[in-house]
Amino acid sequence: MKSNKEFPSGFSSWQETHFEVVTYLTQILHYSGSISNLAREEGGLGRLYELAENLTNEFEWKYEDKEWDGDYLDTIDSFLKTKNNKNK
Repeated sequence: MKSNKEFPSGFSSWQETHFEVVTYLTQILHYSGSISNLAREEGGLGRLYELAENLTNEFEWKYEDKEWDGDYLDTIDSFLKTKNNKNK
């Protein structure tokens, strides 16, 4: 499968962010009303894949010029919690 995907901070950064996003979505999957729970109910695994990719892309574009100085995990955690809380 070919992709014309853009990686604003490079593929390694995108892949690391995607891992963190998927980990978070998996942790909250069984909580009723969470973004991952609703996505799975609405469209199964395919919708979860889309959600993970969309959140990864949004985070990567938002912080494309950011030089991380030990605050990456706190920032992505806050970003994901905010996204989940907007859903409630």
